[in-house]
Amino acid sequence: MDSNGKIHILVADDDPDILGYFRAIIRDPRYQLYLVPNGARAIEEAENHKIDLAFLDINMPGFGGIETLVKWKTIQSATRIVMISSYSDGNLVREAIEKGAYTYLFKPLNKMDIFSVTVKSLKSTGINDVFSFK
Repeated sequence: MDSNGKIHILVADDDPDILGYFRAIIRDPRYQLYLVPNGARAIEEAENHKIDLAFLDINMPGFGGIETLVKWKTIQSATRIVMISSYSDGNLVREAIEKGAYTYLFKPLNKMDIFSVTVKSLKSTGINDVFSFK
């Protein structure tokens, strides 16, 4: 949370529908939302902004989700990172958690899962004033 009370959330996914879904449900002006199409752009945002929570697609072209997660943790180790994927591969989940992911969500995503993970992850960082989604 920044000095103005905004909670900064980043979503990195190469699927514009996923980015649009997050834009549609996270509309509270007290959230600063960063929507990026790949891991390289996610890392740029991590280098320029303090992000409280990040959702990273595991399977992005180029800079993939695990690679992005590992690099991100060297820049902002305190950020809670939620991996998202279409694949329910136990090995990928295990690898992501071992490398610092907070948790994992499987597609198709739904609003209640996103809200629940957001509340739990932000509260685990000490941010208790979590606002509602539309």
